[in-house]
Amino acid sequence: MLKMQFSQWIEQASELNKEAVIKALLGAKEAMLGIRYHMRLMGEAAGVPIEPESQTKLLDATLNLEGVLLAGVPGAGGFDAVFAVTLGDSSSNVTKTWSSLNVLALLVKEDPCGVSLESADPRTNEITSAVSSIHIE
Repeated sequence: MLKMQFSQWIEQASELNKEAVIKALLGAKEAMLGIRYHMRLMGEAAGVPIEPESQTKLLDATLNLEGVLLAGVPGAGGFDAVFAVTLGDSSSNVTKTWSSLNVLALLVKEDPCGVSLESADPRTNEITSAVSSIHIE
């Protein structure tokens, strides 16, 4: 599935639980496209290039790469940064494409252990009690 464009993902879902995950990922992708659209509108209304046309072209091309889930402009935008969220090892596609356009990719990966709180840090006391009361479905 990771070697396909997002439009082909749902076609490859062979099990109900896989289909549910793919639909959730596609929902996140659609939400991000909506966010980008509204950020561009907000920038136009304010006269500030939150997602300049050059970045729009880069992000749209990035979204068409295999294994790319999301792409956007973080924060207030303005020519200095973009991001892409990729699945599996498909970040190499993004790195190659961006490098060919003189855009430096700084790769960040998830920690295989997931989220953890270190008990030795006194700042985690309040966090620990809050996290233990959260229920995620």
